[in-house]
Amino acid sequence: MLRRRPPVTVSRIQAFAFALAIGLVAFALVAPIIPDAGELSEGSTAPQTLVAQRSATYESEVLTDLGREEDAAAVTPILQEPDPAVRQNQLRELDRLLAEIRAIRGRGASLQEQLDELNGLEIASPLSAAGRTALLALSPTDFSALEGTARAALGTVLNERIEEPGATSGPLPSDRDEKIQVYLSDLTARDDPDPALSNTEISALQDLLEAFVVANVHIDEAKTEEARQQARDNAPTQSQTYTRGQVIAGEGAQLGAAEIEALQQTGYLQQGFDGYRVAAAAIMASGFGLLLGVFTYLLQPFPAAPVRRMFVTGVAILAALVAVRAVLPNVLPDQERLYFAYATPVAIAAMVTACLSDLPFAAMVAIVTGLFAAVVGASATDLAGADFTGSLEAFELSVAYVVTGLVGAVTVHRAERLSRFAFSALTVALALGAVLGAFWLVSEPRDTGQLPWIALASATNGILAAVFTVGFFVILSLAFGVTTRLQLMELAQSDHPLLRRLQDEAPGTYHHSMMVGTLAERAAATIGADALVARVGAYYHDIGKLAQPGYFIENMLDGAPSPHDTMRPEESAHHIRDHVTNGLEIARKYRLPGAVRDFIPEHHGTRLVTYFYRRAAQQGGEVDPQPYRYRGPRPHSKESAIVMLADSCEALVRASQQDDRARTRLDELVDSVFAERLAEGQLDECDITMREIQQVAGSFRATLRAVYHPRIEYPQPAPEEIAALAHNAPSADAPHRAGL
Repeated sequence: MLRRRPPVTVSRIQAFAFALAIGLVAFALVAPIIPDAGELSEGSTAPQTLVAQRSATYESEVLTDLGREEDAAAVTPILQEPDPAVRQNQLRELDRLLAEIRAIRGRGASLQEQLDELNGLEIASPLSAAGRTALLALSPTDFSALEGTARAALGTVLNERIEEPGATSGPLPSDRDEKIQVYLSDLTARDDPDPALSNTEISALQDLLEAFVVANVHIDEAKTEEARQQARDNAPTQSQTYTRGQVIAGEGAQLGAAEIEALQQTGYLQQGFDGYRVAAAAIMASGFGLLLGVFTYLLQPFPAAPVRRMFVTGVAILAALVAVRAVLPNVLPDQERLYFAYATPVAIAAMVTACLSDLPFAAMVAIVTGLFAAVVGASATDLAGADFTGSLEAFELSVAYVVTGLVGAVTVHRAERLSRFAFSALTVALALGAVLGAFWLVSEPRDTGQLPWIALASATNGILAAVFTVGFFVILSLAFGVTTRLQLMELAQSDHPLLRRLQDEAPGTYHHSMMVGTLAERAAATIGADALVARVGAYYHDIGKLAQPGYFIENMLDGAPSPHDTMRPEESAHHIRDHVTNGLEIARKYRLPGAVRDFIPEHHGTRLVTYFYRRAAQQGGEVDPQPYRYRGPRPHSKESAIVMLADSCEALVRASQQDDRARTRLDELVDSVFAERLAEGQLDECDITMREIQQVAGSFRATLRAVYHPRIEYPQPAPEEIAALAHNAPSADAPHRAGL
C-alpha cells in the first residue's frame, strides 16, 4: 500500500537553499583550507603533551639546514692583504686634529673655553672627554713632545697587520686593541724613554691611538662566502626517527622548527594544500547537505511556519557540528581515555529537530549529524591533534553520537513540560553510558579506572544536551516566531487571561470551546494529528465573541429577548461574521502564536451563516449568499479541519432536544455535519483522508455519547418515603440542644 505523500509546505527552492547552506558550512568545517585559530606553529606553546601519531623516519630539513649553517659558521674568514693607504690617511687625520688643538691652545682662552671649542669639532669626536682635557692641559713643551710621539706611535702600530673585527673567532679582544696595548706596554717598559712621558701623556697617547688606529686588513667577503657555501654543500643530511606514541614536545614546551617538522612528519599536523582532501570534504559536505534537503522536501516534516522551523533546525545542526569542531582539537587524541570527546552534546541537533518537526525526520537528522560529527573529528586536517588512537575509537564516537541523538529525539518529541527534558537528559546519559560500556567490554586491556570517566562523560552529555536543547528551543523559537509546545501548554491553562475573560464575559462560549477542545483532542490523537495543537486551537477559536457576547445564543439568558429579533437577517449575519475579524484582532492583542490564530478564520472556512441565510430566503425573493458567507480561508491542516467539524457537531447536538439525543439520532447528527462539510468542499485544502474522516467521526460519536448519555427519569416518592422523611426531620430547637 502506497503511503500518501504529505502536503507540500517546503518548496524545492527552499529545500535546496537549506541543503546549500548546510553543505557550505559543513564543508568549511572539514575542508583543509581554513586555518584554525589554535593551529600550532613555530614559537607557540604546546597545549598538551604532543606525541607522534605514526612511526616515521625522514630526512629533517630543519636539522640539516641547522648543521649546514653550523659548518658554514666554523669557516675561518679569508683575509685580504694589508692596505697601505690606510696608514697614510690616518696619519693625515691625526695631523689635522693636532693642528686644530694647537690652534685652540694658542688663542689663550681659558681651559673650559678651549674644551668647549674642541668639543664642537667633528674631527675630535672619537676622543674621550678625559683625553680632550689632557691634551688641552699639557704644557706647550709636553704637547709638542706628545705630537711627535703620537705620529711615531700611529705609524708604528699601522705598520702591523690589524684585522677587522670578526676576522677571528672566539671571545678574544679585537686585533686593534691588542696591537695598541702591546705598543704601550713596550713603550712604558723601556728603561730610558726619551723623552720621559708622564701618566697623563700616556693616557692622552692611548686615547689618540684608539681614535685613529683602524683595521688595515679586511675580510674577503666573496672568497669567504664561497668557502662557507662549499662547507654547506659538503654538510651531511640529518635523519630523524620517531615511533608511534613517542613524545615530541611536553605540555607547555615552546615549539621550535624541528618540533613542528616532527609533528607534520608523524601525522599530528597536516601541511600544504591537499586537493584530494578538499575534494573528499566537498563530496561529504554536499552529501550531508543534500540528504537533509531531499528528506526535508520528501517528508515535509515541518508544520506551521515551515521556513522558520527549518531555519532554527539548521542553526541547531550547525551549532552541534561547530561544537565538535571546537572541542575535539582539545581532547583528541585521547591517550589517557578520559572520554571528554563523548561529552559533546551532538544530540541537540536531533532533539531540537524533534521539537520542531516530525519524528522520522528527527531520526534521520540524528543519524547523518552523528556520522558527520565523527567525520569532523577524523578528517578536519587543520585541527591540531584531531586524531584517534585507533579505528575502533572513531567508530565508537560515531555510534555514541548517533545513539544519543536518536534517544534524545524520541524522548523530547512533542514534549509539553520541562520535566520531559529532564527525563531526556537521563535517558541520553544512560544510552551513552551503555554504548561506552559496551565498547569498554570489547577493548583490550580493560581498565576499571576508566569507568568513572565514562559515567562523567555520559552525565555531562545528557545534562548539556537537555539544557542546550531547551535554550535553542525556547530562545530561538521566540526570536523567529516558532510556536513551541511549551507555549501551547501555557495557553491551555484555564487561568490564561484570555480564557478567564471568556469564562467571565461569555460563559456559554467558554463551555462550548472546552467541549470542542475535548472532541478535537481525542479525535486528533486517534488519527495521529497533533492533539495539543487541536485542543488549544479549539479553546481560542471563538474568542472573537468577546467583542459582542450577547449576539450569540449560548450566552443569552433563558427567556431573555434576542437582539436578532429586531434585525434584518443580513444585519444579524454581519454581527455573527464579525466574531472572526474581532477574534483575529484580540489574538494579535494577546500575542497568540500563528498556529493558534489560524483556527479563528479556518474553523468556519467559507461557509454560510446558515441560520440567517435560510431565514432571509424564507422571507421571499432571491438572496445573495455573499453577505452571509465567511471570508475563510478553508482549513489547511488536519487539526483545523477537526476543530471545524467538532464545532459544528457540538453546537448541533447541544441545540437538539433531550429526546433527540438517542444513540442512533446522535450518530445521524454527526454524520449529517460531516456529509455537509464534504459536500461544501470545506475539507478540500487540508491533507486529511477519507479514512481519517471516518475515524474522526467515530471518535466524535463516542465522546458525545459519553457526554450526552440518556438519564433515567426517577418516579415520584412513595407516601411511606415522605412520612419517614418527616419523622426523621430535626426539631426547631435541635441545634440549640446540640450546642450549635
